[in-house]
Amino acid sequence: MVGVAAQDDRMTIGVFARAAQVSTSALRFYDDCGLVRPRTVDPITGYRYYSPDQLDEVHLIRQLRKVGLPLGKVRRVLAGPARVAEQLLAAHLSSMERAIEDARVARTAALSLIRDREDAVRVLPGQLLAEAIGQVASAVDTSAGIPALGGVLVEMSEDELRLVATDRYRLSVRSLPTDGRQVSAAAVVDAVQLDRARQWIGDQEHLRLEYGDSCVQLTGPDGLRRLATVAGTFPAYRIVLDGLPEVRTRVVASRDMLVAAIADDPQVRLDCVVNADLTVTSLSPRGRPRAVPADITGAPVAISFRAATLYPALAASIGPDVMLQISQPHLPVVLRCADDGDLTTVVMPVAASPPSET
Repeated sequence: MVGVAAQDDRMTIGVFARAAQVSTSALRFYDDCGLVRPRTVDPITGYRYYSPDQLDEVHLIRQLRKVGLPLGKVRRVLAGPARVAEQLLAAHLSSMERAIEDARVARTAALSLIRDREDAVRVLPGQLLAEAIGQVASAVDTSAGIPALGGVLVEMSEDELRLVATDRYRLSVRSLPTDGRQVSAAAVVDAVQLDRARQWIGDQEHLRLEYGDSCVQLTGPDGLRRLATVAGTFPAYRIVLDGLPEVRTRVVASRDMLVAAIADDPQVRLDCVVNADLTVTSLSPRGRPRAVPADITGAPVAISFRAATLYPALAASIGPDVMLQISQPHLPVVLRCADDGDLTTVVMPVAASPPSET
């Protein structure tokens, strides 16, 4: 009769799994790992049978696995006294707490990187950014009917911020250093809005720059400004810079003296001769040659410009001196600040014409 009673207590693997609230595959896994063996296995059918008194052991394993205890330590808990279980669980929970703290730190770092990738956030000195806007804004063309020419390209690369503007006769580029490794991003910002915000930008000690879907947002201590972006593709200015011809003549002169010599003449010719002053000749009826002290190296050249193109490029320059890098009278001229290469302007000359008679 004892054997019959034992047989009656048998639970098939399916019944036992439901009672233990685990899957049959979990029970097979526990069997393979040596954690919970079936009470009997039918030698003919291979059916596994469990006893009700094994339910507590399976419940304990489930709780230990919820804690995250590895199987090797689960086996030690099942085989050892309560003291061993307490030590193992305390050590395991301490390890998990350290892992959680490490995960929190990693999460903060990861979110920072994710926000940088999505928003391209940068912190910039307000006064420096306002100065850069003023230097490139003169090259914007709001009358051409081409939306992109009426804006300023605000472009992030890995190590700098570039502001770029062009009216097709001038290309003005100002580079600003950024705060470490950056994520590339770009947008063309409406030049009118940018100019209106320039005073506010200059008043901010620092600015946080973020790229949005239809605007660039600047956030400073005194609030924020959202500047609308312009539709359309900005001209491929890098092709122009990369394709500049070899420089044959370099001229370094006082910016203020050169601006004064050009004045408001509609067109001027610059005569560059080594070991001589730079001669500025107006091509208007009232014009006369004016000498500007300059350091000239390379080949002599005479080159003509519309004052409306050259004058604002010179006026926006940084520092007291400017450098003109000239290749040929009909090719683009690069205008740089003699002491600071962060501002570069490319100016197109015009075909030379003889001075008018006075």
